[in-house]
Amino acid sequence: MKAKILVVDDDPDITNLVKSILEAEDYEVYSVESGEEAIGELAKLRPDLIILDILLPGMDGYAICEMLKMRDQTSPIPIIILSIKSSVEDRIMGLNVGADDYITKPFDPGELAARVEAVLRGYGYSSLS
Repeated sequence: MKAKILVVDDDPDITNLVKSILEAEDYEVYSVESGEEAIGELAKLRPDLIILDILLPGMDGYAICEMLKMRDQTSPIPIIILSIKSSVEDRIMGLNVGADDYITKPFDPGELAARVEAVLRGYGYSSLS
């Protein structure tokens, strides 16, 4: 069974790139453009991992991550932040609100794939390709 990944990013170029990289690694990848859309899709999709941008329309990624980690149904879902915000303070803030990893844009495709695999492995996902 393929791991399901939800990408939350309002930049279609980034979304398409991430989807391409992860689908090549045999993941099932879905995408939405806002945190509100992500929240609406979570019950239906039941993703194994969320890749979350910080700079989103409406609610920012920090608030979304914090909210998801506070809810019983969504707190077990690992979250990787993928953002252009690259300062140490930004990365610390991401980890403090519950992200499992923080990757800055631009990113290396191999590193993204390796970090996704590592986070899923850390959560006991055993059907990795």
